[in-house]
Amino acid sequence: MDAEHNPIDSTAVWGGWATLAWGILIAAIFMVTQVSVLGGYIAANYGEASEREIASLTEQLLLNGTVISLATIATFIIGSLAIIGIIKLKKHSQISSYLGLKLPNREQTRYWLTIFISLLLFSELLSYFLDKYEAHEFMVSAYATAEPLWLLWIAMVVAAPVFEELFFRGFLLTGFQRTFLGTTGAIVVTSLLWAVIHTQYDLYYMATIFVMGVVLGLARVRSGSLILPIGLHALVNGLATMQMAYFA
Repeated sequence: MDAEHNPIDSTAVWGGWATLAWGILIAAIFMVTQVSVLGGYIAANYGEASEREIASLTEQLLLNGTVISLATIATFIIGSLAIIGIIKLKKHSQISSYLGLKLPNREQTRYWLTIFISLLLFSELLSYFLDKYEAHEFMVSAYATAEPLWLLWIAMVVAAPVFEELFFRGFLLTGFQRTFLGTTGAIVVTSLLWAVIHTQYDLYYMATIFVMGVVLGLARVRSGSLILPIGLHALVNGLATMQMAYFA
């Protein structure tokens, strides 16, 4: 499976430990960027607030759509550049083949789009029967407080899917595949890590995100294209943003 769907020269890819170390650095960049945007927003709009007021503001702004949009877009720009830079540091590496930046064919696109939509429909039905069919507070609050609203759409449908897929199904998955984890283990581990970062949701939604991550990982490996999971990810985020609009 690895050789068939990932014909990349192993010498042109960071090994498992290096991938893990670089991944931790990228995660740190992610966190610093998020905190910096939040701090900059508070400084620009509440410059004279006391420490107690800032603590209260921070809790509120974590649900603010404008802050979320700015932080997501900033992370997309800085994080994506960091990933590209790290890949270029590896001798003989080619960014397009490393990350799978090629278009999938029509048959692959139809196949995985059908599977993904089927998964989304099953998830919606399951949520309905488990009485989970409601918008999360995070989603409703983000949509209601986003200004301008188009910035939230760009953040959710473009910035977040591109960066997260570059990181999880692009950089991490490619490196972890070449360890004892193999392709299956790499898909599971990256899907788990992807689910864990969505701390704004409860365990049910995090489990749903994990399953989606597994499907996205399979689509990445089977098609050899990262563009495909980026498109599927953008689709689900677009539908989620539409749901935000409905409930808000």
